[in-house]
Amino acid sequence: MIRSSFQTIFNIEVTHTYYENNICKGLVYKPTKETQIIINKFFFKPRITDTGFGLYTDTKRSIAFFLNYLTEVTGETSFHFEANTLNPQFYQITDLPINKIGVIIYKSNWVIPSSKAAPIVLKSNFIPTKEANVVFKVSIEFKDIISQFENNITPLYQIKFKARATQWNYLVMNRSRQNLGSLSIESKSNIKFKGPVEVNLQNGEKAQRFTTDKELLKLTEIPKYSFDLISLTKKNGLDRTKIIFKGLPNPNPSVIEVNTNQLAPLVASLMYIYV
Repeated sequence: MIRSSFQTIFNIEVTHTYYENNICKGLVYKPTKETQIIINKFFFKPRITDTGFGLYTDTKRSIAFFLNYLTEVTGETSFHFEANTLNPQFYQITDLPINKIGVIIYKSNWVIPSSKAAPIVLKSNFIPTKEANVVFKVSIEFKDIISQFENNITPLYQIKFKARATQWNYLVMNRSRQNLGSLSIESKSNIKFKGPVEVNLQNGEKAQRFTTDKELLKLTEIPKYSFDLISLTKKNGLDRTKIIFKGLPNPNPSVIEVNTNQLAPLVASLMYIYV
């Protein structure tokens, strides 16, 4: 809880479309070493929230006066924070380059144009780097904070992550040796699967593969799709359909395959079905 005597310097919301209600989970936020020195020396109060983080001060001066004073005595012109993740699947679920290691850079003057006063959505810039433990770095310029307060707006920034979209592959293995006839995948949605095509798995086992082909589906924390595996057989000259697997599983983000034999790497989710 922040005491009522504290003033808000800024807040940053972090959203992610993979998660229910778009609330990003599993990120740890902290100031850089330089910003931590300023926080300690001038008694700022960082606050971590369910939706992101913010910075507060109990100065009795105006925010503009205080930040200009900080620049004079420290030479600093911005606050710097970074985030890392506790979720080992973060890079799989997030729409980021799949075959590169890097950090995402945000700055308060890199914004997406909007007619709304708040929140201010920050643009991203992915920079290849060896700092694999850092997801993003964000810099909030003093002058941008001052500009917001001059317009009677308390700065609220937003960082938006999108869920990765993948090609879904169901690999059906008939271990029961029963006559499955002609297989298909059906649902109440408009999503269609191509196949089946017989393929050989790495362990030498044969499987019938169904794929969304060029249609990519976004990964989600809570399953959004429901598909059934249908068998069509003939008996006494009549077609017989049977659901042999109701409610096929949605993807596990860690079980993916990357096809780099094209201009843009294609990420496929693999789901193994045993009948």
